[in-house]
Amino acid sequence: MVYRYCENRNFEDLASGKVLIHRTGYPSFPVRLAQEIFGRCLHHLDDPEGVCLYDPCCGSGYLLTILGFLNLDKIKTIMASDISEEAVRLADENLSLLHKNGLERRIRQLDQLRLLHNKDSHSEALDSAANLRNLLANSTHEIEYRVFQADILSEAPFDSLHCRADILFTDVPYGNLTKWQNRNEDNINLLDQLLPVIRDGSIVAICSDKSQKFQSDHFKRLEKQVIGKRLFQIFRAV
Repeated sequence: MVYRYCENRNFEDLASGKVLIHRTGYPSFPVRLAQEIFGRCLHHLDDPEGVCLYDPCCGSGYLLTILGFLNLDKIKTIMASDISEEAVRLADENLSLLHKNGLERRIRQLDQLRLLHNKDSHSEALDSAANLRNLLANSTHEIEYRVFQADILSEAPFDSLHCRADILFTDVPYGNLTKWQNRNEDNINLLDQLLPVIRDGSIVAICSDKSQKFQSDHFKRLEKQVIGKRLFQIFRAV
């Protein structure tokens, strides 16, 4: 794959389980690949400033949080939802790191762990947290975020949601760690389910395994590429 929007550099500060919180059963996402896909979405977007970003299968919120830190000047609002109540709580913890108070709370936790266990990993995590603190200090605004519980495959999952996403980016359930709950993967009309939460011209990026197909008359596919076991596709709402 040719990377056009994200250089090959060190992303250790954003490693899952370091400053960002990890729980067993919640997959992470390659940071450079996430930023590259997001950059491609921005390229396709008519107005790439003040973006509202949404992940309807947010899991731990890891994907959204790393994109927040890497795009503090471009993202205005983040929305996150998941069918799992536990995932929603975890996503809220991670997304809180994008605010000064949330990051300072995490730094205190890491400092207590360092004092209790005297591990190099905790000292390294504190160094990374200090780097993330500097990113926030240099930003002109705090990203607003909202986390809520929703089954995106239900009849009306967005009835109480009154905003529209400019970019919808999600890593849908597949593989050994996650799966659609009580759903047949071969019968998921995901794109049409997203219509109430996007507008004309919104960009939708979906990562999945190679077997999952996403088609809709309301979307035009702009890109499709296989990276290892992942397939990512980018669509525009029309």
